Amino acid sequence: MGARAMRIKLIAIFSALFLSLSLTSTIAATKSPTPTPKASATQKAPVKKAPVKKAPVKKKKKVAKKLPSPSPKWPPVGFKTDPLGETKLYLKVPNAKELVGLLSAKSALASQVKSCTQFTCGAVLVAAEIGCRWWRVTADVVGATSPENRTTKTFGKITADVGRSAPQQVVTVLLVTTEPIGAGQIVSNINVDCNQGDPSGPLPNTDYQVSAN
Repeated sequence: MGARAMRIKLIAIFSALFLSLSLTSTIAATKSPTPTPKASATQKAPVKKAPVKKAPVKKKKKVAKKLPSPSPKWPPVGFKTDPLGETKLYLKVPNAKELVGLLSAKSALASQVKSCTQFTCGAVLVAAEIGCRWWRVTADVVGATSPENRTTKTFGKITADVGRSAPQQVVTVLLVTTEPIGAGQIVSNINVDCNQGDPSGPLPNTDYQVSAN
């Protein structure tokens, strides 16, 4: 009896020990894993970038393009030629306004025109389609015989030789005489010759011959 009771007690103790071991094992098996602490990311201060200096943009200067001068009209407007147009020579007597413009543009003519405050002068514009090696312009100085006698009289004849001109180039020929300004004398009966041969004398040259009558 005592021995049986001892055995039950041992079984109970063993059972209790087994239960304890099983429980421990079960608890060990079901124990949740301990979370591993994660390293927190350290926030770095934002790095300020140094401002990039842009190179100054050079502005290109606009260069005005030179436009080619328009070709002059041919035949020149307002010029006269021979009735049949065979010579291809053209002439025009400028009016006062046109003459002032021509003189202001050409200093050589401006120096010659000073004599025209005392002497009778005239002018003519000439041009040739093929150009000329030299020009000869002839004209008469005419006017009233006297303040009392209004009969037209020829006072003299002027001959002006000038140099070369290019094809279709307009040349201004100033006719400066030595005839004193009197009772309204004018330069009239203008004729022009375009010469391709050698000139007969120095160029330019002006000759004025007083009429005998």
